[in-house]
Amino acid sequence: MLGLSNCTPAQDGHDAAPEADESNSPTYTYWRDAKAVLDHKCANCHVAGDIAPFALTSYAEVTAMAPILPLAIEAGTMPPWPPGDGCQDYRHDRSLADDERELLLTWLAEGAPEGDPADQPSGGDQHSAIEFSPDVTLTMLEPYTPTKAPDDYRCFVIPWDGPEPWVTGFRVVPDQRSVVHHVIAFAIDPDAVGTVEALDAAEPGPGYTCFGDAGVLDARWVGSWAPGGRAKMFPEGTGVRLEPGSRVVLQVHYNTSASGPIADQSAIELSLADAVERPLVNQPVLDLGWVLGYRPMTIPAGDPDVTHSTEINLGSPLWAFALAEAGVGEGDDLLVHASALHMHQLGVRARLTVIRGSAEPQCVLDIPRWDFSWQDGYELVEPIRIHSGDKIGLQCWWDNSAENQPIIDGQPAEPVDVAWGEGTRDEMCLGILALTRAD
Repeated sequence: MLGLSNCTPAQDGHDAAPEADESNSPTYTYWRDAKAVLDHKCANCHVAGDIAPFALTSYAEVTAMAPILPLAIEAGTMPPWPPGDGCQDYRHDRSLADDERELLLTWLAEGAPEGDPADQPSGGDQHSAIEFSPDVTLTMLEPYTPTKAPDDYRCFVIPWDGPEPWVTGFRVVPDQRSVVHHVIAFAIDPDAVGTVEALDAAEPGPGYTCFGDAGVLDARWVGSWAPGGRAKMFPEGTGVRLEPGSRVVLQVHYNTSASGPIADQSAIELSLADAVERPLVNQPVLDLGWVLGYRPMTIPAGDPDVTHSTEINLGSPLWAFALAEAGVGEGDDLLVHASALHMHQLGVRARLTVIRGSAEPQCVLDIPRWDFSWQDGYELVEPIRIHSGDKIGLQCWWDNSAENQPIIDGQPAEPVDVAWGEGTRDEMCLGILALTRAD
């Protein structure tokens, strides 16, 4: 879950934006028209200190980058929105609507006139399409400098004493983005606290080594971050349980390929509630055979078109804990509220579906052009109902040709056989579903 390739539009040598013709009234101005679109669709990432390499939160910042903006807007590479058309409708769509694209391109072509600040519509200056107000921030107790190269998986235990027992939203705050590959926050119930504290005490330095999970069977996934990820609010009336006396474990995957080891002290912000209508469960979707190797997810060196797929029966023992946590009884229906997909650097496409007998599979999430730099979760406008006899389909595609290799030390890597693994140069095919019981 690392990288940062698509935040910067290509530098194509365009000349500076032309001066506005003062003899004519501009079609659009920054304050009256363009700012609202830029704030809503661009400033989620293009804000000081965030994932993008430059900010777009003021008129001066926007006009400084005006020469390179039209190319990215016309090509559709900015703002990035990975989900493909024709699958589902998702909330907080970052892509530009046709009228927004026309507005920005016309405004830039006319010289990006500023206009009058008094013309700004009410409700401006909002840099996020997701309203998120944290109630508490949980930070790693000590900084940690990665010691294993190039990949170091480390779990950090953070005490939790309330105040409220339900998490209703989260934002992961990675400290050192040059080495933080992903962050996952797990809730550890009081009766399992001794296990994670023993793991922590058994190793010198902050935290303990962990792969794939927190080292505890019944750890619950609270939230996660990968490049491109944003704050998340869970569907209204839902939340992830986090009882007083629990622990939060931050699993951080560090990768030092792009920079040397550096001390990191990442954090997670939580919004809280004292009660919810339905528990929410973030359930990983994967083929255990890929992970354990008895059904290898082999991606041969040099092969430009490799695919692996699996179908998961909801009656699988792997789902028993999640269904119990959600309060789902035998024969009860589930609701899928949100979904995500995860691959590494060789991925080209990934897809999640609901399989209902002989009917055509129902698309849940399709990423037709996988980008390692832009991984996020996507909240459905309308939840998808799944029945006890349904299956979840997961399929991933990879390109392991010489032309699609990561750059290491300034040179493309040589293709090698790849399978499921925790390292950045290994691969994964992982889905995540945010589930509740149906009413």
